[in-house]
Amino acid sequence: METSALESLNVENAFTEVLTQIYRVVSRKALDIGDDPTSALPKGQTINIGSKDDVSAVKKGFLDRRE
Repeated sequence: METSALESLNVENAFTEVLTQIYRVVSRKALDIGDDPTSALPKGQTINIGSKDDVSAVKKGFLDRRE
């Protein structure tokens, strides 16, 4: 499927298609493992990006340097 973010061509359709395919794969794996679908999922690591104030301060500092 051809997409163009610049021209907003098929971007939403492509995104929806990717999500649909991911959902199908995960659903099939859940059916394959049986009762507890979460047991086959990898354990991830939580990433703390800070509060909104922390992010705003970083943005402000970046914008101040550009001037």
